[in-house]
Amino acid sequence: MLREIRIKNFAVIETVTVPFAPGLNVLTGETGAGKSIVIDAILLVSGGRGQTDVIRSDAETATVEAVFDLPRGGGARRVLEEAGIPADESALVIRRELARSGRHRAFVNDSPVTVGLLERLGEQLAEIHGQHEHQRLLQPLAQLELLDRFADAEDAVARMAALHAEYRAAAEELERLRGADRDRAQREDLLRFQVSELDAARLRVGEEEELRAERRRWQHAERFSSGLAEVTQLLLEDRDAAAGRVARAARVLGDLGRLDGAFADAATPLDAAAAQIEEALLAVRKLREGIDAEPGRLEAIDERLDAIARLKRKYGDTEAAMLEFRDAAAAELDRGQRHDEIVAAKERRAAELLTQLRAAASAVSETRREAAGRLGPRVQRELRELGVERARFDIVVEAAPAEQIQARGLDRVEFRLSANPGEDPRPLARVASGGELSRTMLAVEVVLANYERVPTMVFDEVDAGVGARVAGTVADKL
Repeated sequence: MLREIRIKNFAVIETVTVPFAPGLNVLTGETGAGKSIVIDAILLVSGGRGQTDVIRSDAETATVEAVFDLPRGGGARRVLEEAGIPADESALVIRRELARSGRHRAFVNDSPVTVGLLERLGEQLAEIHGQHEHQRLLQPLAQLELLDRFADAEDAVARMAALHAEYRAAAEELERLRGADRDRAQREDLLRFQVSELDAARLRVGEEEELRAERRRWQHAERFSSGLAEVTQLLLEDRDAAAGRVARAARVLGDLGRLDGAFADAATPLDAAAAQIEEALLAVRKLREGIDAEPGRLEAIDERLDAIARLKRKYGDTEAAMLEFRDAAAAELDRGQRHDEIVAAKERRAAELLTQLRAAASAVSETRREAAGRLGPRVQRELRELGVERARFDIVVEAAPAEQIQARGLDRVEFRLSANPGEDPRPLARVASGGELSRTMLAVEVVLANYERVPTMVFDEVDAGVGARVAGTVADKL
């Protein structure tokens, strides 16, 4: 429960500490005394929006600090544990600090926290019924939430909402895949062409660089050919060619060596020179044959380089990038060819989720109908005690078609009231006066008090529209 709230420089309040005792606490006073400011302060520490305009006009900062008893097994402890905040054995201190600079701060047990965490904590610590809460009772969603609270169906509804979200995601993915069918054939044709074109090119990493080097050689083929011819002539074909001269010199020294061994030693280098000249002639002959055998090689290289350039414009800047593109296109093509299998699997999963969702919605609907049969008479009894003596109060649960299932199920809940004899109950929005609406809200809350998950309930202007005769009964109910 809320044990104490301390307010400083908030709205018109300079400083005040308001203690609370177990059970019913009542704040009374004239209009403008500051009762609603206390409610606003409780809202602030419960995660409400902090604004600079609530800072007292002669101050730069405002502070609101609330002390709550911390239930041992409640949801508040669970929220603290998930956030890694140490929980005192008995007390929880929440503080909000507002600054004109806009740098607002929030603390739980002196640990800085986000406003989102405060909001989650506030849901576990206090429920606040403000002056406009009565009007909220006219909304179908609010009526549905109240019935779920009475039916203790909130956990089941949360599970159903999660299942609905999973089903919607699966259905949207399935629709996306089905929509892709319209473009899939055209896309597969493109992929098939791209893979075929790259395969036909037989690309090899480093090929372009090798071709450019070879092209530089072939650009000078005529010069190479004439030079090699000149080398051949100098080494072999001329009358004074080097090969013949060296061979003759070696023979002369060989003949002399047979007469004197010293001359044979001089012939050895010449024999080696003759062998090296022969090797050089073989190499030159091979180079000449290569040039003479491929007279159109330069044109072939240019065509290949042009083909690679065209492919680079389409598929990547290098052979490696183009081959990577080819592999990715082939993989996508393979996935596309398995598209029907994927769609079938997605259809099965979506159907399974829808079956589970409908089963969950059916179970929740049954729980709601059973709870509506119990809640309606109890609210009716409370209304009669609150002065609406001929009140008839019904709760109608209507199921939508199965295909219209939503996160909260199939049901539309409607609270209906008849305050006068002879009239059938009609929707609250069409029949309830301000006083009847406030008493209906109070009657519902009285019944739901035993089902509250939070230890503190705050009512602001709970006596709105209530006459003096009924005021005592309202007080008793509170």
